[in-house]
Amino acid sequence: MMRLVVILAGIVLFLVACAGKTAVSYPQPIPATPTIATNPRIDDPTEYPFRQWARNDAIPPIYKPEFAPATAVNLQNDELIMGISLQGQAKAYPVTVLQFREMVNDELAGIPILVTW
Repeated sequence: MMRLVVILAGIVLFLVACAGKTAVSYPQPIPATPTIATNPRIDDPTEYPFRQWARNDAIPPIYKPEFAPATAVNLQNDELIMGISLQGQAKAYPVTVLQFREMVNDELAGIPILVTW
């Protein structure tokens, strides 16, 4: 008798569990190729504000750099420089200076050059 009760309880639990099933809907897959707008427009430019830390041309370039012989300069052996050699002449620009000025307008072997960092 007890065995019959256990079997009937199992069948009832099985039927109750199966009766509550509903169809599951999954989201549509994302397409493999993104949609690309050929001519995107921003309707409201204030939606994407541009924040500028420094005003335009806030970092002035060096127009007339001063140089010293390599033996007279206090640079460490591992200090970074940007160097240029042209027609047998050479100049070195310490990166520590370029970090604050970013550009140097110069001339080497009679040729105008721009050194930028």
